[in-house]
Parts: sequence; structure tokens; C-alpha cells
Amino acid sequence: MEKQRLFYLLSAHAAGRLTEEERQELAAFAMDPAMADDFQRQLAAMMEEAPEGQEQIGEEWKTVFTAVIDADKARDEERRRIPSFFHRWRWAAVLIPLMIAVAYFLVPGKKATVPSNTQAIAADIAPGRNGAVLTLADGSQVVLDSLGNGVIATQKGAQVMLNSGQLSYAPSHKGEGTDYNMITTPKGRQFKLVLPDGTGVWLNAASSLRFPTSFTGKARVIDVTGEAYFEVARNANMPFYVNVNGHTRVEVLGTRFNINAYKNEQHINTTLVAGSVRVAAGTGGASVLLKPGQQAQSGGQTEGAIKVVNNADIEKIIAWKDGLFNFNGVSLREVMRQLERWYDIEVVYEKNVPDISFYGKMTKDVSLNGLLIGLQKSEVHLRIEGRKLIVLP
Repeated sequence: MEKQRLFYLLSAHAAGRLTEEERQELAAFAMDPAMADDFQRQLAAMMEEAPEGQEQIGEEWKTVFTAVIDADKARDEERRRIPSFFHRWRWAAVLIPLMIAVAYFLVPGKKATVPSNTQAIAADIAPGRNGAVLTLADGSQVVLDSLGNGVIATQKGAQVMLNSGQLSYAPSHKGEGTDYNMITTPKGRQFKLVLPDGTGVWLNAASSLRFPTSFTGKARVIDVTGEAYFEVARNANMPFYVNVNGHTRVEVLGTRFNINAYKNEQHINTTLVAGSVRVAAGTGGASVLLKPGQQAQSGGQTEGAIKVVNNADIEKIIAWKDGLFNFNGVSLREVMRQLERWYDIEVVYEKNVPDISFYGKMTKDVSLNGLLIGLQKSEVHLRIEGRKLIVLP
């Protein structure tokens, strides 16, 4: 009976006549590991029957179909290759909005024992978006969420420009000195800017960056809180330093790396993607030189010490920059901390925190309800009250 229902739902969505209730039902099928085989077979059958002349399909659908195939992480031996007829099925692209809306799939890891009466999710909250607040040297603030393109400020040593949602600085080189600016992303916002030296910085939600409007002297020094990804412009004569939470300093020549320094996380994590960085833990503390793929963990209970993690999961760590949640091996509590920052909500645990881990990726463009559908398939029971998400026992 479920197979017949799945066929009906897929066909109805392809024809554009799916109701909202049926869309949620299809989303539940897609998120259910027990239905993975039937889901794959039904998609494959529909692809085989594609009309002639409809040969192409977008790259995004390949990603979605791969996620369907890989959904059940517990059964590696049953993973399949994407069928060769994949390229023939263009009209399958009508399913892309649905699949992107519900996820790249969450699959439960270790499950806690929980009651069977799942609470209804009664409200919905929009996902975060691009935006930030720029604080100028004189203390005035500019909200960047909806400004148009052009010069938004002129300060000592630089013009501040906004173009297609990205902030950049054009140094004047007139010897006017320099000012300091700060860019802050509230919860529910992230932003990219280009510093005066050409360094690209991506700021995650609930983060801040303090920096000069032009780099002068012997070093480039900035301060960061929260989470940021850097692609540092190379300049061997002017090293690049990042001060993190007043505790950790990262020294750079030219490289790509991520810093996660949220106050409610256990450590300050510096992860090197390419190049070379030296991480120092406080004044007089330990320091380490990282190689690509390594992560330095500083702060926490071991003040002044640094732990190096080899073979860090780079894809998971920087997924946020590319508009994704990556929950591979992530605990429920860590998932909830990410949701608090992106959806600007408060998470409350009614009793003990369920001992559950998740595996999979999800687009950050999905509404909170769309994401919670996947969490509830993992036997997490939830309730929304305003902007408060309650985790039930």
C-alpha cells in the first residue's frame, strides 16, 4: 500500500498537483530510511519512462539523487551507482524544489528511548539570510541587509562599497591614517566581505569582525568572535594575524582556514584548509603549526594548551559557508546550537537531552518546519512556542 501511495505522490508532484498535506507526506517518505529502497526504485522507474528528447538534467538534481541513494548510512554495502540513464531524465527536475526544501537527508544514529506520541509543530520560522550591521569609526551603524549597490561610506584611508550583497574596501593610499570598523552578523544572518588587502571573509551567524579600513605598518591584524572562514591574500612582507575572543591568536601568511569560536562551544577550533597557520593559545601558552586538514582546539578547560586533530572533516566544518548544514556524526545538542544561531530561536530541553546523533546534509534555505520534519523522523519530539523550540522527552 505504501508503494502505491509513493507512486501516486511522486506522479502528482511531477504533474504539479500536489497539495500541501501531500507534499509533507512525500517529504516524510523521502526522509524515512525504511523507504529508501522503494524511493530509489520508483525514481529509477520514472527515469526509465522519460519521454524521448528530454535528455538533460541539472547538476542540482544529481546531488539530490545521490543523497537519496546515500540516505541510509548504516547500509554501505547497499549503496548504488547513479543509473546511466540519469542523463535522459530532464522532467525529473520538477522534483528539485521539494527535495531541496526538505533536505539532503537526516538519518538517525544512536536513538534514545522516547515516547511514541510526537507533538505537532504548530508554527513555522523562516531560515536565515544574507545580512549584517556595519559599525563605522564614529559609532554610526549601517544595516546592510537591503541596501543597494554603491559607495555607502567614506572614511580615513578607504571607501566602503556594497555590491551584490558583498562589502569591500578600496584604500585611498593618501596617507590619511586609518579607522577601525566592525561588522556584526546577528542570529539569522551571514555575510561576506573583502578586506582592504583583498582577503575574503565569510561571517557565520552571531559573529563579528573588527578590522582597519586600510592595512599599514608591518602586520595585518583583525579581531573575530563567533565563526568565520578566511581566504587570506598572500603578502610575505605583512603577516596576517587573527585575534580570537581575546584568547587565541592565529598567524597567517597566505591560506584558507576556518575559525569557530562561539562562546557556547567547548573549544576555539581553527581548521586549516590550505596553506599554513600558527595557532597560539593566549599569552605565553602553547603554539602549533598546522598542516592542511588539521584542526587546533584551544581554550576550554585546558587553558594555555592546544590539541591538534588530524584528518578533520573539512567538508562538514565549512559547509555553512556554502549554504548547508552538515550533521554527519553531530549530536542533538550541537544540532540545536546551530539551529538557534541560524533561525534566531531559543532551544529549551524539557528534561534530559536525548542521546541521538545525525548523519546527512541539509540546505540552510529550508524553513524551520521543513528541517524539523527530518528531526522528528529520527524520533526527536519537538514543540514550537513562538520563537522557542522545546525538545520533549
